[in-house]
Amino acid sequence: MELVITTEKKGMPEAAALHEHGGDIYSYKNVRDFSANINFRGMPETVRLAAQEAVSQSIHYPDPRYRTLRAVLAERESEICRKQETLCEDVMRQDILCEACRIHPHQILCGNGAAELMFALAAARRPAKALLAAPSFFEYEQALSAFGCEIRRFYLKKEQEFRLEKSFLEAIEEGTDLIILGNPNNPTGQVLQTDFLEKLMQICLSRQILLVLDESFFDFLDVVSCQETFSGVSRVTENPNIFVMKSFTKMYAMPGLRFGYGVCSDTRLLDQMRFVMQPWNVSIPAQMAAQAAAKELEFAAASATETAENRSELSGALEKAGYQVYPSAANFLLLEGPEDLRAMCLDRGFLIRDCSNFPGLEKGFFRVCVRSEKENQMLFAVLKECKETKYQSKVTKESNAAKERTAE
Repeated sequence: MELVITTEKKGMPEAAALHEHGGDIYSYKNVRDFSANINFRGMPETVRLAAQEAVSQSIHYPDPRYRTLRAVLAERESEICRKQETLCEDVMRQDILCEACRIHPHQILCGNGAAELMFALAAARRPAKALLAAPSFFEYEQALSAFGCEIRRFYLKKEQEFRLEKSFLEAIEEGTDLIILGNPNNPTGQVLQTDFLEKLMQICLSRQILLVLDESFFDFLDVVSCQETFSGVSRVTENPNIFVMKSFTKMYAMPGLRFGYGVCSDTRLLDQMRFVMQPWNVSIPAQMAAQAAAKELEFAAASATETAENRSELSGALEKAGYQVYPSAANFLLLEGPEDLRAMCLDRGFLIRDCSNFPGLEKGFFRVCVRSEKENQMLFAVLKECKETKYQSKVTKESNAAKERTAE
């Protein structure tokens, strides 16, 4: 079993306040940003126009119940579930999924990004003990620790390519009332395998553990990856202990507008979360943009396919250049390189994500966004140059050291 470390989190720790995320282009001038995992195809035109036209409506308050938006999102999730159903070979399971595919507006909660939902959930639920995988999105810990939750980290092994396996299920202790996992996980890009996810859901239902699935990057899964896992949305109707977080930030390139939503059949939990959230938390431009984005399923599918092709090419090239690159199903790659790789890239005008502040990772781990073929080639050229420069520096040092020993 992988090492599990129990840590007490009482109030907001100093480390959480200092945690840095990707996408900080404001601290640097004239950099190409590969640190934020945003769709390289940019914002769809329909989404941009919807947000732009909504500015004139912003003299009014937003609809606090988001009625139209929730209806559109419910239809979107229902359609995605129906498509997922076709990938299931079990005829009986298809019949069950068909009924579960009907997502209703009252099962949806809108937020100012998925991060707001995480904090609202922690505030409303006030869990006593949570189990998380490490490394994973640090905002989970930050939200839980703010409300005094005891956090247990299940450390993933790089020797197993950071995959979650059945030993995680064995690590679920008595008293655990919350589990949070990313599917796919950030920053590793690994998906939760179908068998593992099914067993985990059964355990959470039987033990009354709330299972939070962060599917912020799920839209980036291509057809192959979708056959290895499934969206938790298809199970929320039959299992009230599942809360699925979704985000339009990444796929539809709208981090500046901010929009995320949760799907859950436990309406009492949704009401509790709504109670602790600020009113009018999603602006009219963000609402209109989200409504337009919800209908862009073909855009998402095309983006997932192209991203998978670009990811494969970039990963292969980096491995040939001597980098350790880990398998990913998302629009980013986790790799190992020289500890000062980020600084070396910045000197060359490229911003990448240093992952050493992720619990479970150490110095020398980095995350890069998969962008267009042309942009990826530019990034590869820089990373290759950094690797060669580091290697040459090492050779020079060893040569000088050998000369000094000979002189002695």
